[in-house]
Amino acid sequence: MSNEENLNIPQPDPSWDYYIEWHKLIRAKAQLDELIEFISKVENATEDTQEILMKDLHTITVTLESI
Repeated sequence: MSNEENLNIPQPDPSWDYYIEWHKLIRAKAQLDELIEFISKVENATEDTQEILMKDLHTITVTLESI
């Protein structure tokens, strides 16, 4: 996530009930942004890029499911 994007997302109070969930969502968003950037640079799918895509999607899914 870029510094500019970080400025647009308010930082929550640690005593907030959803503080941990907020952090997990921010982490998942950053992972998703990185994955979108990665696949936008791939012109032709290969077994390697597909493996990276699936691994990263799994990581994002696990993060979201933990909320």
